[in-house]
Amino acid sequence: MSKNIYAVVPVLDLMIGQIVLAKAGNRDEYRPVETPLTFSSQPLDVAKAIFNQTGCDWLYLADIDSFAGANPNWKVYNELLNHGFGLWVDADWFLEGRFRQISENIEKPERLRIILSSETMSSLDQFAKLKELIESDLEPIFSLDQKAGQTITQRGELVGLTPLELVQHAYDQGVRSLIVLDLDSVGTMKGVASINDGVGPLIQEIKSQLLDMTLISGGGIREAADVQALLEAGCHHVLVASAIHQRKLTPDDITGFRAGSD
Repeated sequence: MSKNIYAVVPVLDLMIGQIVLAKAGNRDEYRPVETPLTFSSQPLDVAKAIFNQTGCDWLYLADIDSFAGANPNWKVYNELLNHGFGLWVDADWFLEGRFRQISENIEKPERLRIILSSETMSSLDQFAKLKELIESDLEPIFSLDQKAGQTITQRGELVGLTPLELVQHAYDQGVRSLIVLDLDSVGTMKGVASINDGVGPLIQEIKSQLLDMTLISGGGIREAADVQALLEAGCHHVLVASAIHQRKLTPDDITGFRAGSD
């Protein structure tokens, strides 16, 4: 497989060892994915099916169980990495210092990027872990998670900080890749209007303040025009799940999008 990351990055939500379909961030309602691309909900089968549909071999993998306290699913990560996929893994890396376990559990770290999300953070001191990952050659992505327009963090000193202040703290530690995502839009396929009413203005604000930040977003993607709208708004990559499973994006769409420079 290639080392290219297309403008579209397909999303896999992992729960109890299988891929589920996310709906508006309500994790107790997630169910095994039903997709015309494959009869299976096993991670590798779904990843291969997505690759056959899109040609994308870099995937965003959200390890849902980790947010409920389970250990990272190293077995699934390595299975996908060993089959040539690149992974952006979103998990609760702060719990019990899990980010320090990466080097001893991951077999191909060169194909791995770690996502550290505001949802898992409670203190300003935790931003220093981003720099620690950079110094260990694991280039982290910071995810600014929102729901209904409100930034999600753990209770603590981050409560009350503006989204831009949180992003600035990550930037000051050397982070140059940022996800901005409103969970209310995930899996809804409501289209670009919901994006413009939600994360669009925030993306524009961050873009104007931090010119060298690689911006990533998604949620609500219905068709190719929605992807293009986010790219034109300043995003370099767009996270997509439902529209891929419903074959709303063709291989020609995927290769025709133009991602910004990382």
